[in-house]
Amino acid sequence: MKKIYLLTIFLLFINILKAQHWTDLLTSNDPTFFEIQDAFNKYWDPYDVINGRYIENGIEKKAYGWKQFKRWEWYWELRVDVNGLFPKSDINYTEWQNYLENSDNLNNSSSSNWVYSGSNSSVGGYAGVGRLNCIAFHPTNANIFWVGSPAGGLWKTNDGGQTWSTNTDDLPVLGISDIAIDNSNPNIIYIATGDGDRSFCLSNGAGDTKSIGVLKSIDGGITWNITGLNWTVSSQKLIRRLIIHPTNSQILIAATSDGIWRTNNGGVTWNKQQTGYFIDVEFKPSDPNYIYAATYSFSGNSEIFRSTNNGISFSSVISFSDVIRCDIAVSAAFSNLVDVVTVKSDRGLEGLYNSTNSGASFTKYYYANCNNNLLCNKYDASECGGQGEYDLAYAINPNNANERWLGGVNTWKSIDGGINWNLNNFWTSYAPYNPNGVQEQHADKHFIAFHPITNHIYECNDGGLYVSDDGGVSWTDLSNGLGIGQIYRIGTSATQSYNVICGLQDNGSKELTNMNWDDVTGGDGMECIIDYTNSNVEYSSYQSGKINKTINGWSTYNEIVGNDSTGVNELGPWVTPYLMHPTNHNTLIVGKSQVYKTTDGGNSWSQLGNLSGISGDIRSMAYAPSNPQVIYAASFYDLYKTTNGGSNWLLLTTSSQPITSIAVDPVNANKLWYTQSGYMSGNKVQYYNGNTWSNFSGTLPNVSANSIVYELGSNEGLYIGTDLGIYYRNSYMSDWVPFSNNLPNVVVTEIEINYLDNKIWAGTFGRGLWNSPLYVSPTWDCDGQGNCLDPGTGQGLYSSLVACQANCITPTWDCDGQGNCLDPGTGYGIYTSLFVCQNNCLQTSIDSYRLEPFKIYPNPNDGNITIEFSSLITKDLQFSITNAVGELIFLDKADNCIGEYKKKINLKQFSNGIYFLEIKTNKGIVNKKIILYKN
Repeated sequence: MKKIYLLTIFLLFINILKAQHWTDLLTSNDPTFFEIQDAFNKYWDPYDVINGRYIENGIEKKAYGWKQFKRWEWYWELRVDVNGLFPKSDINYTEWQNYLENSDNLNNSSSSNWVYSGSNSSVGGYAGVGRLNCIAFHPTNANIFWVGSPAGGLWKTNDGGQTWSTNTDDLPVLGISDIAIDNSNPNIIYIATGDGDRSFCLSNGAGDTKSIGVLKSIDGGITWNITGLNWTVSSQKLIRRLIIHPTNSQILIAATSDGIWRTNNGGVTWNKQQTGYFIDVEFKPSDPNYIYAATYSFSGNSEIFRSTNNGISFSSVISFSDVIRCDIAVSAAFSNLVDVVTVKSDRGLEGLYNSTNSGASFTKYYYANCNNNLLCNKYDASECGGQGEYDLAYAINPNNANERWLGGVNTWKSIDGGINWNLNNFWTSYAPYNPNGVQEQHADKHFIAFHPITNHIYECNDGGLYVSDDGGVSWTDLSNGLGIGQIYRIGTSATQSYNVICGLQDNGSKELTNMNWDDVTGGDGMECIIDYTNSNVEYSSYQSGKINKTINGWSTYNEIVGNDSTGVNELGPWVTPYLMHPTNHNTLIVGKSQVYKTTDGGNSWSQLGNLSGISGDIRSMAYAPSNPQVIYAASFYDLYKTTNGGSNWLLLTTSSQPITSIAVDPVNANKLWYTQSGYMSGNKVQYYNGNTWSNFSGTLPNVSANSIVYELGSNEGLYIGTDLGIYYRNSYMSDWVPFSNNLPNVVVTEIEINYLDNKIWAGTFGRGLWNSPLYVSPTWDCDGQGNCLDPGTGQGLYSSLVACQANCITPTWDCDGQGNCLDPGTGYGIYTSLFVCQNNCLQTSIDSYRLEPFKIYPNPNDGNITIEFSSLITKDLQFSITNAVGELIFLDKADNCIGEYKKKINLKQFSNGIYFLEIKTNKGIVNKKIILYKN
């Protein structure tokens, strides 16, 4: 009886949960992150959700909103304080201004030169490049239009979507929710900043980026200025719609989370005309004195407001029960018509309403239920729930009021005024889900609009921009060229130039090979790895630790780690870490609740010891390159270490802020650095020398530090990626210096180095993939009197001020053997000044140093290499080759090398990887890189 009673109580609990949304479990009007997280988990835990789906009565169902929440959770759990309080919306901007005002290191980043690398192309259909929120059209040129992204800025095309450009990379925020173009002067553009589409129905739970108000350009988008509606010091405000008066461009209306705002002087000043949370607003097509506005309701009581005096005042005309969101559509073909789509509290379709008297009254004409729910993901609309708080778009053909378009997960079309609907495009072509073969197109619709000149229909969704010129019979992807990818993680190749694989939010994993991009796996792409011995062997991952492997460059692939069972196949964190062993490419480790290891490339796995007492899932890991028996693994707050390959783990330290990334010294396995997220000033990077901890943050701006990497062969050269760009520091420096020239103002999620090209690669959350040459230290020179000269005055012998000060007392000049004086940068000489050199160079003994640019070939190679150069008379020539961790593997010497010199070296006994050649004489040193790659 007790078992039956408990079962009855459990089923009752499930039924209670079904009758509500998880946000209904919140008791505070302004909940903390942890309160939000707890309510979400309490609601969904009984459903046993795997990858956004669950089984009920033997039927697989979609957990609507689950993925959107997990994406939101991943971002914010790193940035709230210890009490779960959210930062102010403008904190990154404020902290950057503080850094600019107080840092002494702003002029030391000249060696960085970031170049955009993609991904900005896809094959369309299920694939995409990134989410778009809105579109706006030039009033007289059909080929010119603009689109706005949630975290990648404003983009413009001059050729109908064939090519795109952006000029907003330096704005304080890169989220754009809407665009308004002045019809009388299209060089005047207004943008609503932030991401107005919501993850879930809470004031502090929305958008990838928060709004700083409305910005204005009067030169076609070349420069931007704030308007009177600006929230630089406000928190958590959003704008979803911004409309401009069709005949008086001085008047604009903004629908915001802080009410309806109006300007009548082109944005100089704004007035709040109506309080409330507004998410949509439209002018009546024939009479702009009529304005219709829709609210967003946390309690499920959304309303439609109307103004009859051009927005001076508004009044509520209808309130909808159990409705959280509305979207409005109007048509020039029937100017008195106002149509409204409503979203109920389970995020599915509640119904459709219309008004034929300019919004004075409304009638419900489409009654939705679980059999005709156009906002669910089923091809026949036969399921409850949806994602209407996040993806919702509605439009009516301006030339035919009976043609209506509704977008949610999929897109539906009606030709009889909304009475009957046909599925127009679908999120997948997979036959069990799409038995009727409806055209595949990326899911999650955010904006649908008709072109005012061509009447073609455009759709903005989570994949990008699509257009139909035949009423939706076929669609063309116009997204190629948009650099708006939201990258979680990247992986670079050690054997191939410009070969990078990236995991993107809601747009799968994509790979750059030979300057071309390919889609390799779908869904939410996460951590990626390219085998350092063979670029055809690669790994990509999906949300919560599902890992795929290919051995043929993604012609085929198979799952090697799941996330729907136990052990290594348990659910991991949203972005699950996994690593390849530094010297054995068949050995990998993955971090979930524990560390798991494979020694056969993923065929079998076993738990690697036990991290006793760890707080939460593992979020970051690192091998010690010089001793792979030493491994570090960290949750957000606990850092563990093993010195015996994982048999035993010890807690090394507990962090005050979430740990985001770990870098281990390539020579000393006990020395490491880790980065920290959040907004605790002065806590960005911590350093461990094997005995004690010290703060290594310097004067870094107070924003999240997300990734750290050590440059092999450098003097402790470290790069970190943050929410405000990239920074560099080495052992000669007392502080970090900016390394972000030409990089947009965007969150950097991960950085990696490719030593083939001497490039550092950065994945960003909103602006795709970027690369730059590695850091080059500014050169200091001597003035002949023992004084160090500023970098830029000449090429000096020393790579830092410290080295210059140590050696500048005796600046050296030398002879080339022909009576000519050489610059001090060529090597150590016998003369202390240019004057002495000029007077004595003809008489000096021939004892000089000079190496012409020399060759290493082939490079990359299979172990057989040739070194070739020409030399003047040079004494005591020494060759040495070290591996990536500094171990000497080859040493040879030669005396009195004259003229052409050639030497063959065999490295076949060594494993594939990066090696460093050093040629040393008594006059100087030259370094080169060797890439060993054996098939």
